[in-house]
Amino acid sequence: MGVSCPEHAGSAKKDAVAAKQPRREQSANSRRVLVGSLALVVLAAAVVFLRPSGGGEKNTAAAGAWRPMPGAGLAARTDFSFVSTGLGMIVWGGNGDGPYADGATYDIATSAWKPLSAAPISARRGHSAVWTGSSMIVFGGRGRADGCRQICALNDGAAYDPATDRWSPIAPAPLAGRGGHTAVWIQDRMVVWGGAVEGGAAVGDGASYDPATNAWTPLPAAPLEPRVSHRTVATAHRMLVWGGSSEVEEGGKYFADGAIYSPATNSWTSMAPYPQTTEPAARDTFSSVWTGSQMLVWGGYGRTEACRPCQHDDGAAYDLDTDSWTLMTPSPLSGRGGHRAVWTGKEMVVWGGFSTTELNDGAAYNPATDTWSQLPGSPLLPRQGQAMVWAGGQMVVWGGHGPHGEGETRNANHDDGAVLSLRS
Repeated sequence: MGVSCPEHAGSAKKDAVAAKQPRREQSANSRRVLVGSLALVVLAAAVVFLRPSGGGEKNTAAAGAWRPMPGAGLAARTDFSFVSTGLGMIVWGGNGDGPYADGATYDIATSAWKPLSAAPISARRGHSAVWTGSSMIVFGGRGRADGCRQICALNDGAAYDPATDRWSPIAPAPLAGRGGHTAVWIQDRMVVWGGAVEGGAAVGDGASYDPATNAWTPLPAAPLEPRVSHRTVATAHRMLVWGGSSEVEEGGKYFADGAIYSPATNSWTSMAPYPQTTEPAARDTFSSVWTGSQMLVWGGYGRTEACRPCQHDDGAAYDLDTDSWTLMTPSPLSGRGGHRAVWTGKEMVVWGGFSTTELNDGAAYNPATDTWSQLPGSPLLPRQGQAMVWAGGQMVVWGGHGPHGEGETRNANHDDGAVLSLRS
């Protein structure tokens, strides 16, 4: 298990074209703004590469049920941004017949959608969005703008307050316009890194944005090569970057390295190497979540002489305290990229994605027991690039690209969704 090499009938890289708390850090997305001093602890630890001997061989079925969502009042789309508010989800922008500049909020308690007011920025796709605890900040992407004839890489953005249904433009970033980058919320700022600029070249720079001052601060140089389709997670005080590839298309170099950025010290630290196995570790378009103490990575696309690309069905957990990786037990899912994952507080739930075609199955991984549970069958058609968040104790899925959808071409994009309730 690890990689599979069927003929690749499409590309999961559409998403690219588009101080530390003592011992345990909590997800920044689940917290309000934190205020206080920061104590840095430097830990020296041996890196141990282990394949767990937990009960992973006995995969079980997860207890739960899906229910359909009402219509969002939005055109079918993919390559849009989405955030969890804790009580629901906000989606904005994306691509269908062209780039979009509209969005909506979904309230999980009432199962109702509400359209967003008009944004002060241009329509776009491949942009990022973060949740601050009270507002959503959108940045970058590719869209129409003054001075560009068709579609350009953008470096502007805006903040949306759902309490007032109002937008506020943010200052342009001191970065080249880009899409396929990542952005996370750490303490009191948004941190942007990587992506592809105009012409498709990957970059390895970034900047942090402070909404209190409406000002950007460039990041120092990272100990990483430029990349797209990487993944980042936010702890309470740091950003972890791992994986990715050097090009938007499939001919580039794939990466299996990572680094940690601390806003408190404005510095980077390299992560320990990924475990060496008989299977290639380098990959992009994988999924990643922060558990409160570990970064979990699973799936994605890589490349070997035998398969170009290879679909990964393996993963590993990175422990921030010990700077070490532990391989996960094999999953019951086929290899894939372009899927999504959420953290429930106990499990990482993986769903959808692309192998030789789009998929609509998933599984839940419990890092405490190193076991997987297959999710119940979904009422949704197969898709990749969908919105997927954990909110109100449930998993919300909407939109994406896959068979029998609608959009710029027939059988392209989806405008439906469903909510999964899992029972312990």
